Amino acid sequence: MTSTHHLRSVLGAMLIVVTILTGTGCSTTDPATTTLRTRKNVLSLSAQERADFVYALKKMKTVKSPYDSSMNYYDQFVYWHLKAFYCMGGDMSGMYPAHQNPGFLPWHRVYLDLFEQALRSVSGKDVTIPYWDWTQPSSVSTVFAADFMGGDGDPSQGYAVTSGPFQKDSFQVRIFDTDDIDSIFDDVDTDPNPVPYLVRAFTKFKDSSVVLPNAAEMEQTLNIATYDSAPWNSSVDSALSFRNALEGWRGTRGDTCEDGLMDVIPTPARRSQQHNVVHIWVGGVVPSGGKVIAGNMTQASSPNDPVFWIHHANIDRLWSAWMKRHGRTYVPVSGGPMGANLNDVMAPFSFKTDGKNTPASVTDESVLGYKYEVLP
Repeated sequence: MTSTHHLRSVLGAMLIVVTILTGTGCSTTDPATTTLRTRKNVLSLSAQERADFVYALKKMKTVKSPYDSSMNYYDQFVYWHLKAFYCMGGDMSGMYPAHQNPGFLPWHRVYLDLFEQALRSVSGKDVTIPYWDWTQPSSVSTVFAADFMGGDGDPSQGYAVTSGPFQKDSFQVRIFDTDDIDSIFDDVDTDPNPVPYLVRAFTKFKDSSVVLPNAAEMEQTLNIATYDSAPWNSSVDSALSFRNALEGWRGTRGDTCEDGLMDVIPTPARRSQQHNVVHIWVGGVVPSGGKVIAGNMTQASSPNDPVFWIHHANIDRLWSAWMKRHGRTYVPVSGGPMGANLNDVMAPFSFKTDGKNTPASVTDESVLGYKYEVLP
């Protein structure tokens, strides 16, 4: 080796060392993020990854909940979501901060992380919850393929799901909406005789139909600069609330259960057609024999349908994307609904000993050990 070549080699080695020590150079890799789990787009999953996720979901049904031994681990999460709609003493002061308020996004972030950890624990597999980007038309056939979520319901069997790993007789539904829960849905009362299997009625909403969100609607929502605004509920103008635009509520949220909490009827005037409308698109609401059949995704017990998890992973991803554009800001600091203020412990997550159970503690998803494959 010539002296010139030797000098270049030495200088090159020194440059590599300096780059590593100082963090300068072309690489933007942060060593602290190299071990983060990656939640992938469903379109990126390999056949084995799809199979592992399905296996973990079904395994959850066979393991007792560590929080309540009277139910299985999967149903524990369904129960928590159902309970988030319970009205305590005729008002909403005792409800979980899971919907129609600023806590919607941090509550579901903690909830999904707990579920993801449970999936990994019971299955022994290195799984994460993939996200369903419903703005990609090609995603529908992948999500509802026979080796993943299965297909639409069969009208001849009361819209029961009859294909895929979660079909009738293969995935039992045990947690149901009650009459008290039904009353919070305007004109969407569920079947008084619930069935122990998944029900879906794609796109159907009574005498109309709904469509999945598109990229332009998603972009419009991500460009809303304010996380949320007073009065911190479903009545806030979505132009002043990224949270409400993403969640998709319209109308006034009353102060009591009797006032009615939800308006789930899609209207063309709505700014956003995202979180709520995807629930409706999958579950459907179908008049049948003088009653209404509401699919599982249309109900308060919507996590009964495994599609819930990949849908909400995308909602969480969009929150991450919003913060990348507008900063890791959260309001209200105080004065908002119980559990939804910046440093409030969100029920029922007080059992978490790591302190990651307040909105302030989870505005950065990496503290929970994961990241998303792509942010819009």
